[in-house]
Amino acid sequence: MAKKQAIDSKEKFQEYIENIILSKPDFDESKKLLLEGIKKFMPDYNPTSLKSVDFDRTLIEFENWLVQTITSEPVPSSVKSIWIGLNDNSKEEVGSFPEIQLQIRGSKFLPQNKPDDWFKNDLWDATSKNSDIKAFKTISNTIKNFVELQPLVLNFALILLSIILIQNGFDIIKHEFIIYQKTIAIGCGYEAGSKYILGYLTEDGIIPPSSL
Repeated sequence: MAKKQAIDSKEKFQEYIENIILSKPDFDESKKLLLEGIKKFMPDYNPTSLKSVDFDRTLIEFENWLVQTITSEPVPSSVKSIWIGLNDNSKEEVGSFPEIQLQIRGSKFLPQNKPDDWFKNDLWDATSKNSDIKAFKTISNTIKNFVELQPLVLNFALILLSIILIQNGFDIIKHEFIIYQKTIAIGCGYEAGSKYILGYLTEDGIIPPSSL
């Protein structure tokens, strides 16, 4: 019964995330939905440190990371899709907890052409320039006090935060990504875990999968 409840819960929070991907609410509404989702799916997760997270500042940090990365390592003309992965930067030691930050790569394949591993065939690899976003450090650090909720912290809270940043953070630098392609597919998640296709980066910003 417990296993079935866990599966049901996973299906529900994945549906919650997918609805946000498809509806692409504005940033203020997205912040509200993130916090409401945490209360809904993680009612026992209420670290005081979460209250200190400045989401507006987090968006600026994400935008700055994108600008710095693309400026120092321009995207090649053959890149058709971008993978923004959540990467564990912790040292692999017994008893250590994940320290999640973002990394970015570009592939010459589209998700629909190679659905299982499009993101692994990297043509442009900027993973040496992982993000250094304070909110990811803060939320990752809470895992040590909420060990049983680690799967939800990783697969709901941090993934949804990443998706919200991606949906809202590309506007200031989108032209540097679509110099050669009219549209670029955008994916997000864990290489060995949950993955989501957010849609396509265009002149009008990120267009959800069902809208193009």
